Amino acid sequence: MSYFKKLLQGVDVKWTSLGDENFIEIANRGRKPVESSLRLAGEIPYYGANNIQDYVEGYTHSGEFVLIAEDGTTSIENYSIQYANGKFWANNHVHVIKGKDELSTRFLFHYLRIVNFIPFLSGRIRAKLTKGKLIEIQIPILPLEIQKEIVNILDSFTELTTELKAELKARKKQYAFYRKELLTFGEEIEWKALGEIALIGTGSHDTQDAVDYGNYTFYARGITPLKLNSYDFDETAIITAGDGVGVGKVFHWAVGKYALHQRAYRIVPNADVSSRYIYHYMVANFYSYIQKTSVHSSVTSLRKPMFLKFPIPVPPIEEQKRIVGILDQFDILTNSLSGGIPREIELRQKQYEYYRNLLLTFPKD
Repeated sequence: MSYFKKLLQGVDVKWTSLGDENFIEIANRGRKPVESSLRLAGEIPYYGANNIQDYVEGYTHSGEFVLIAEDGTTSIENYSIQYANGKFWANNHVHVIKGKDELSTRFLFHYLRIVNFIPFLSGRIRAKLTKGKLIEIQIPILPLEIQKEIVNILDSFTELTTELKAELKARKKQYAFYRKELLTFGEEIEWKALGEIALIGTGSHDTQDAVDYGNYTFYARGITPLKLNSYDFDETAIITAGDGVGVGKVFHWAVGKYALHQRAYRIVPNADVSSRYIYHYMVANFYSYIQKTSVHSSVTSLRKPMFLKFPIPVPPIEEQKRIVGILDQFDILTNSLSGGIPREIELRQKQYEYYRNLLLTFPKD
């Protein structure tokens, strides 16, 4: 903190707008969409309002730029600001800008990520940032050496987050490999139908029953659990959606008291098998089983008979526990928000945002 205070002490901060041609170049000319029929697989990133949409051949711009969503952004609270360096294709849903000699484009990128764009947007249904409003947005101008030092500090956090994301991707790939290896069996293992070794049922609630700050977890049909002030079950269970976008996918492992949606299923394995082993096996194989056994090209909903015949290999209980021990380590590493890589990424992102706000908040007087 003393270093930051010393860095910014006495710095002369001037304010200007994105329309100031002494500091900003707006390079919107040349933007154009790539027609679907002309999208050839290439190596050039194709940017739209919500980040890279594809990789194509050819490019519209080359160099270091900041891309600001013109319309179509998914969240006006966290407006889409992207950084591109090198050759890229920009469509007509992004503004393309860069800093001139006295303004670092990378500094501009970091600063614009804390700007509140909402007052500059128009359009009731589809938020739009016109060029006329874009050029009104105020930005600070600091001595170039101070800009570069701030960029170095903030980039160190973003580089760490990028490394962690790459690590997470590698660990997930490793997890999938070992899960497939450990859960692949032949005829030497006894196979049973899920209906023989587990109780299968649904809940009684609808999504509209959810409350914001309920006492119990309410598993609906999506990835994100809801809350409820009452519970239906007190047990250890595997939860999967009965319909919707998550049909056939196992999202949740319930332990203790919980409430359940009327179109979500609970699978409660018998005491003579490891429920956690059944969970891992279903995560790995249940979705593909549903796709293969359905008479439709895409499954829109599940029925209980589809669960009953799902085949599960049942090795000795000690082998089940050994497999669970290995896979649980990967699960914690790749999915846990309390101790795994996702938690570390979340903490580094918060750290970046904290120091970004600290370093880029300047008085306007």
